Amino acid sequence: MPKEFDAERIRTLAAEMGCGYDIDVICETDSTNNVLKKLAAETDRDGYLLIARRQTAGRGRLGRSFFSPDSGVYMSVLIRPKTPPEQSLFFTTAAAVAVCRAVEKTTDLTAKIKWVNDVYVGDRKVCGILCESAIEHGLTEWTVAGIGVNLAHPKGGFPPEIADRAGALYDGEAPEGFEERFAAALAAELFKLYSDGNFTDVSEYRERSMLIGRELTAVTAQGEYPCRAVGIDDSAALLIELPDGSRGRLCSGEVSIRL
Repeated sequence: MPKEFDAERIRTLAAEMGCGYDIDVICETDSTNNVLKKLAAETDRDGYLLIARRQTAGRGRLGRSFFSPDSGVYMSVLIRPKTPPEQSLFFTTAAAVAVCRAVEKTTDLTAKIKWVNDVYVGDRKVCGILCESAIEHGLTEWTVAGIGVNLAHPKGGFPPEIADRAGALYDGEAPEGFEERFAAALAAELFKLYSDGNFTDVSEYRERSMLIGRELTAVTAQGEYPCRAVGIDDSAALLIELPDGSRGRLCSGEVSIRL
């Protein structure tokens, strides 16, 4: 069984990298998002980051479960941004950029983003993101941004339902000390992006997209249909072209790449 995270090393490295969050590190929880949502509702805590070695009930978008073995790192950050609700999607886009930066600062890998909330290395998904918020008096009272990253290939392999697309930063065990270094780098990048006032800027998110020019299948409330990704606008909507040449925007839903 992998050793537990060195909590003090994560805190020290994160601080050295410029992270201003209060950081706690635990062995296991049902879901780091669940813990922080409860904390948000019951306290005034702000700028708090929780890191877990494993989750027993990790969650993804649309109510899906999120495979969370002890070969990954799972973290959630609680912030109180007091921003308009229409900016909520930017918490996800900024988190995706933070993951990409952390991957590239701690490995020789190149990370790309699959709209809207997945990070890929090559053709394998290595990270998922789930942001949840509460709106009060017309403003975002709090946001919990949850991130799960596959650091190493799990010993028992990935479940059959995701084995064809799931991957990890390392095929075998991660090098000594890598887990703490990566967790600290990600914490620092999240702090920088959420604190500098420019988290709504999607230029880097757009540049890191793996979808532009690709043939896709879109799944939305209106149904499933083929399209081609042609861009990402300043609101982080995916711009698409339909087979008849007409164009549209996707602000919600999912897309898959057609091979």
